[in-house]
Amino acid sequence: PKGQFPLLAMSLFSLPDPLGCTDSSTFPSLVMMMKTMMTRSLLCASLLVLVLYGVAFVAGSAPISGFRPPAVPLVVMDPYMSIWSFANQLTDTNTTLWDGDQKPMTGLIRIDKEVFRWLGQSSASPMTQKSVVVTPTSTVYTFQQAGVQLVVTFLTPMLPSSLELMARPITYLTLDASSTDGKVHSIELYYDVTGLIAVNQGSEQVTWSRQTSPKGLNVARIGTTAQNIFGVSGDGVGLNWGYFYLASSSGEQAISLAADSRARFVSDRPFVANDTRPPAISGQDYPALVIDWKFTVSSSQSVAKSVILAYDDVYSIEYFGEKMKAYWTRQFSSIVDLIDQASVDYANLQRQAASFDQSFFSRMSTAGGDEYSTVTALAYRQVVGGAKFVWASSRDRVWYFMKEISSDGDLSTMDVIFPASSFFLYYNASWLDLLLQPLIAYANNETYIKYNLAWVPHHLGPYPIGNLPPNKQENMPVEETGNMFLMLAAIAQRY
Repeated sequence: PKGQFPLLAMSLFSLPDPLGCTDSSTFPSLVMMMKTMMTRSLLCASLLVLVLYGVAFVAGSAPISGFRPPAVPLVVMDPYMSIWSFANQLTDTNTTLWDGDQKPMTGLIRIDKEVFRWLGQSSASPMTQKSVVVTPTSTVYTFQQAGVQLVVTFLTPMLPSSLELMARPITYLTLDASSTDGKVHSIELYYDVTGLIAVNQGSEQVTWSRQTSPKGLNVARIGTTAQNIFGVSGDGVGLNWGYFYLASSSGEQAISLAADSRARFVSDRPFVANDTRPPAISGQDYPALVIDWKFTVSSSQSVAKSVILAYDDVYSIEYFGEKMKAYWTRQFSSIVDLIDQASVDYANLQRQAASFDQSFFSRMSTAGGDEYSTVTALAYRQVVGGAKFVWASSRDRVWYFMKEISSDGDLSTMDVIFPASSFFLYYNASWLDLLLQPLIAYANNETYIKYNLAWVPHHLGPYPIGNLPPNKQENMPVEETGNMFLMLAAIAQRY
């Protein structure tokens, strides 16, 4: 929006030449080169926008009806806990990690005596999906079948007004059932998530446990038996340390083999409450965390049930030998304490998220039309899901790290941070500062590996491990030093 979202490149034109070499007869200065490049890029981008949207933008109804992203975000908290649906219908395929690796979740519903599925793959017939809507904080699916409507909401309230909320590894899954034919219906809802969500490879063993939280929530968790922290790194890998959690104040929970629990639901038999045979092979036995609810709905009364999905990665980043925990650990002594607080905050966060989403679409539609606002809502989820707030205890401060997704899997890549910088400058310039500080500390030789190059580092190493020596860098001196100058200048303008 005009006056609120200055083009980052424009900061370049108010800068003096930091290299003192503006005489083009000698050699083009970095700044002058960047000015020319950015001016041409902005001109082309402006022409493209005019072609796509016209000169005047009029806000209508956003997000636009019928938009289905190539990948729909479901449980997207950080670069490792990043679960998506790659299908037109939520029931067409299993859910996956961003790279397509299987991370199955399954949802079933019994309407009176007939069973359908609303999530993932199973033998049950799929419900009819009516719509999917992606907002900056939520993904909402609407299904209808046999006189019943089911609204499925994945809410990850990473609100830019709060660092604490941005750093919480929490997604709320809410299932809201209502009658559409004026009749009373008996409803049973089922949801499971298999142990594959907590491994890198299906051959890895997982173990599980259950407990009651201090506030009375039923909490189940699952994770690898090996717990080899930082044992895998780079691109196209899944997190295989820490634990995935499922928590709820209502419903019947179970930890059992997925095929058995689904079959019991379909045949209306009791669940095995707690399989006592851990460990199990995640991709062979498919142990799963399971929850089930039973209730009735009528034309005058809908019923909503919710479950909290969380992930405790124990350690998030290794920065030149220092293991750093997630930032939320500064406020909470355990993930169960965080889950308890998340349960208390749920209703308020629903309202905050709805208000933020409405404001977001209004501002983005005014700036670029409904198509623009629809796409930027998806971009919001992609950006916040690609980064992680951690606590750098040796420096007594919070740091922010970004993963280079789907390219080389690197940690804090300069030319990946730069395209995302507009987002952070718009919402909170200090977050961009926190993203750059780990790179600056390395370049300033504040690490045991010394940096001896005359330009900024390309990246820190394979995510989540920062230990790359200068002779292993992918050097991009002009581009990435220019990126750093632009971002630092923009941050300075906002302080």
